Formats: sequence, C-alpha cells, structure tokens
Amino acid sequence: MTMPAASFSRSTESHNQDKVSMGTIAARDAHRICCLVERVAAIHLLSSVQACEIRGGVSARPDLDDTIRKIRKRVPSTLEDRPMDNDIEKIVEIVSDSDLFDNMAN
Repeated sequence: MTMPAASFSRSTESHNQDKVSMGTIAARDAHRICCLVERVAAIHLLSSVQACEIRGGVSARPDLDDTIRKIRKRVPSTLEDRPMDNDIEKIVEIVSDSDLFDNMAN
C-alpha cells in the first residue's frame, strides 16, 4: 500500500496532456494505512499492558499504573483465549478520543 499511486496511472492520448490526478486514490490509500497503523499500535499497547501486569511492580511507576488502570476500565485482562477484535477497537478509541497519555507528557 505504500507504492506511489502514480505508478498505476495509464497514459492517455499517446502521452499528450497526461493529467490524471491520483490524489483521491493516494488519499484513500493513506487513510487505509493510518487505520492499519492505529490497529498495530493498539495491539502493541494491549500486549504491553498485559506484560506489565504479568511482570508486576507497576505500582512503583505511578504514571504507568494510572495509564494501565484507565485501559483496564474499558478492556479486561486476557485470561483465556477469546476474540480480541472488540478490545483492539476499544483501545483505538481510547487512544484517539481521550487524554490517556496526558499524565506521561511531563
């Protein structure tokens, strides 16, 4: 999906006045890439939170502990095999629509 959209342009009128706009296609591809990256980041965040909980000692880092608590209010820990698609979408919403990381900016 990262290949330039212009690579798929076909010439017209024997390369005379070839002005095919690929902007809409490029924008659609960029939007799709951003959506996929959001999901990858959400999966990474979910697995990181789970790892922190398994490892323990998070209470020694209050900002991290607060962030994990905010996430766990919306998404429960994974204790058994189950579909994760709803959890991933909730994390995407949490990250894009909230102040989840405001306490870590300092």
